[in-house]
Amino acid sequence: MISVSSVFRFVLFSLVLAASLGCGYHRLDRQPRSAAWAKKGETIRLARFRNLTPRLGLEDRFTKALENRIVAASPWRLVGTGEPSRWVLQGTLESYTSRPIGLTLGNDKTKASAGSASRVEVAVVASVELLDGQTGTVVLSRRGLTFTNQYRVDQNFASFDSRELQVLESLADDFAESFLTQLLEGTD
Repeated sequence: MISVSSVFRFVLFSLVLAASLGCGYHRLDRQPRSAAWAKKGETIRLARFRNLTPRLGLEDRFTKALENRIVAASPWRLVGTGEPSRWVLQGTLESYTSRPIGLTLGNDKTKASAGSASRVEVAVVASVELLDGQTGTVVLSRRGLTFTNQYRVDQNFASFDSRELQVLESLADDFAESFLTQLLEGTD
């Protein structure tokens, strides 16, 4: 016969065991690191991105987004350009495309009107390398990282550039977050 106290002890033990196992959520900046490059307190230098695209200034946005993410959510101490560091992170923006994916048809009053884009998709492809700052050897390389985003085109053409700039800021931040997460998780 099973007593009430043994059932109570079993339930209590099960609850304590479940609580100690947790939910599986762990902050990346607080868990032990297995990757050699993810040691707390080491220095990292961020080289300016090379821009092989026709879009001027794109490298500034991506460099700044990665810099912000490193400062906010990494174990490293970011050092300035030209300073010695344990690690060096460099990247290349390989392509930038912007293409219409939706059309607004012309109006009835102008029969020859072909219409205009109502939605635009922007895609950026980048490659990033983590180098050993002492030897210059590539420790980790990510090629062909592709990030896309879409936006609705306001028919007020004065706002066209500002919407595209907002999308580029979002893409740069998505890129920085994704790459830094991969780097901190130690996936290679």
